[in-house]
Amino acid sequence: MKKLDSFTLKIIAIITMLLDHIYTYMTPVGVDVPIWFGYLGKLSAPIFFYLIVEGFFHTRDRKKYLSRLAIFGVLMIGVGMIFGIHNNIFLSLTLSILILMIIDYAKYSEKKIMWIPAIVSVVILGFIYIFTEASLYGLGMTLIFYIFREKKMTMALIYVLFSLLPVFSIIGMPEAYEQLFLFDYQWMMVFSIILILMYNGKLGLKNTFTKWMFYIFYPAHLIAVVLIAKIIA
Repeated sequence: MKKLDSFTLKIIAIITMLLDHIYTYMTPVGVDVPIWFGYLGKLSAPIFFYLIVEGFFHTRDRKKYLSRLAIFGVLMIGVGMIFGIHNNIFLSLTLSILILMIIDYAKYSEKKIMWIPAIVSVVILGFIYIFTEASLYGLGMTLIFYIFREKKMTMALIYVLFSLLPVFSIIGMPEAYEQLFLFDYQWMMVFSIILILMYNGKLGLKNTFTKWMFYIFYPAHLIAVVLIAKIIA
């Protein structure tokens, strides 16, 4: 069952992310993009957050890992201002790593009192997180994948419940179908757990290109999609 390595998961996340952004930016300008582009797009973020947590445990230098994400987060702010792009997953991922570093430091500190400033810091960062692209979903996924990393079935169950919260809150309402399948289908990220559970813990293809692939592709594809949408408009 566990046949997907980190590289393969990343490729799947990149492709589904591209489909999601094509739907997001092309539909408003009149392009008839099938809605299933958006459905599949909900698989991407959970995979990225799962891999970012895995990267947290496997990286040789967490500070460099954090700074790399932060630098691209700042760069995306500039790109967003120039091209009118509202996406910046790097800021969410940066906060994810920062929160995990704080938790990890307190967890392994000999001074138990360190939990007090750690909890205060995480709460503050969690509040800031709400205003980033991934919002509470990103924060929730980060903590779920981190806390239950060694207990895959528990992680999967809690993740499924977390993903389906919007569904539970709307079941029984007259317009539930339209809401869940046409307007607010973020809950479809639940299906990404199937791919995540197929992860075999291996890196797969690894070289300089694969290391920087996502960092470069993310702003590049957004710029391309937005420019095409503006030309069509």
